[in-house]
Amino acid sequence: MTTLTQPRPTSADRPAEAPTTTVGRAMSRLSSVRVWAVAAAVYGVVALVFFGSGAGFAIPSVQQACGQAPPDMRFTSPAGEVHAFLEACGPAGREGYRALQVVDLLYPLVFAVFLASALALVLRLLAPGRRGLVGIAALPFVAAGFDYLENVCAWLALSAWPEPGVADGLLGLFSAAKTVTSWVAGTLLLVALAALALSRGRALLTRNRGRDAVDDGVRP
Repeated sequence: MTTLTQPRPTSADRPAEAPTTTVGRAMSRLSSVRVWAVAAAVYGVVALVFFGSGAGFAIPSVQQACGQAPPDMRFTSPAGEVHAFLEACGPAGREGYRALQVVDLLYPLVFAVFLASALALVLRLLAPGRRGLVGIAALPFVAAGFDYLENVCAWLALSAWPEPGVADGLLGLFSAAKTVTSWVAGTLLLVALAALALSRGRALLTRNRGRDAVDDGVRP
């Protein structure tokens, strides 16, 4: 008597995983206190050097050399303002701005991991088991993508100097997209933190009421 066996399903036979599920799984890996603590420590060091040091590539040094904030630090910059900024910088200022762009290859990723890990951790605590919700924590990586596109435009502007860069007008567009996306992610984090605090406070209040009711029931 022959026994028929079912063939084992191959990867091609399995249903395709939804993109939201894939993103949620990836963000779930960031939703731990350890990952957040490491990301926060790294971001703190990078941000301190980038925004608060006197290094030639740091924001304060470039701003002092150029007499104004670089386009990367503005909400948006029209093409004319980008060219005017590079002109005002002079040779030394443009070298500082070029060095800033080198360091800015690291900063967007560091900030994205820090903000995404914080958001993923809070969302996981707020709604355990809802991996799709944790996927929202990928938003900071979208902001990082816009940041890198902004950097590409800055490199093109520097390379084209003293002529106007072909991407000068796009730099401000990507700056605005980066800023808005980062604001949305930060706002979601604050809302999620408030919701988590409210949820934990209600749970604690309910637990205390239940404990008081038990105590009242056993009193002679």
